[in-house]
Amino acid sequence: MEPYPLADAPPPRYAVESDDEDEYNPLSAPTRSDQPPAEISVEFKSIYDIPSKRPLVFASGEAGVSWAKIVNLGEQQAGIYVNKLQVGLLFRPSWTSAIIVVSEAETRTRLPLFAMTAYTTAIIGRLQPTYVAILDSYPTQLYISPRVISRENAPIRYLSLGKKPVLDSDLELFAPPNLLQSTTASLLNELFLRSISEDPALRSTAIILPSPKVAPPPPTTFDGKGVAADLSDTNWDRETLEKAHKWLFAIIGQEVDESSLRGHTESEPRPAVSAGMARAILGEIGEGGMYI
Repeated sequence: MEPYPLADAPPPRYAVESDDEDEYNPLSAPTRSDQPPAEISVEFKSIYDIPSKRPLVFASGEAGVSWAKIVNLGEQQAGIYVNKLQVGLLFRPSWTSAIIVVSEAETRTRLPLFAMTAYTTAIIGRLQPTYVAILDSYPTQLYISPRVISRENAPIRYLSLGKKPVLDSDLELFAPPNLLQSTTASLLNELFLRSISEDPALRSTAIILPSPKVAPPPPTTFDGKGVAADLSDTNWDRETLEKAHKWLFAIIGQEVDESSLRGHTESEPRPAVSAGMARAILGEIGEGGMYI
């Protein structure tokens, strides 16, 4: 009987039973690069005195950028840094007693989930606002509604810790089972906890604009990777942004006039920005003028 010629050859790879090193284990310990920092530091950097116990207008993300471009914010008064990465721009325009924070105004400054609570807790703790109005957006494609709503007719919605802040039929509730997963959710949660434990009179409401875009998931680290946002683009016309502007200040009990808005200007489309140019484009928000 002739011996099998491949008897002494090693078995093919597929015939070998795999071990732990070959298989993905979702319960395995994360690698060093995936682990969140041991400490989240939040700093307010400013050459000015920043008062507390004022109304706060918190404009977040894409909606915040679009709104800030039509508003006379004046000179930036402070920068809010998380682990040495600038996340928030703080303004104190002369036409309002409120403090305005434009947060996560560009893709590279979006916060990881594990840093949101530290960021919003630091803002509330430092500013100690009397009233809070928040501006954010929601993706119309993912919104669950009992009735069919076309993307063009999607309403502006609100989420409040109290009753409806503005009696306007154009403003509808951001209803369950829909969820917010942005910094706004963390801020509202922090305000809710403070309202039941420290200050029952603290009122806060989020105005949430409809957006045709689905935001990418939050980053997992502070490594700054990602594509810079095209800040020349906007999903809302000026009429919608002015309506949201009026509601934001109605929430904190203030009326605003034309002096709070920039004039109508024609803007030519720009190509997508590079990472190096993104900060320069942010100069369109407010007047800049602050170097730290």
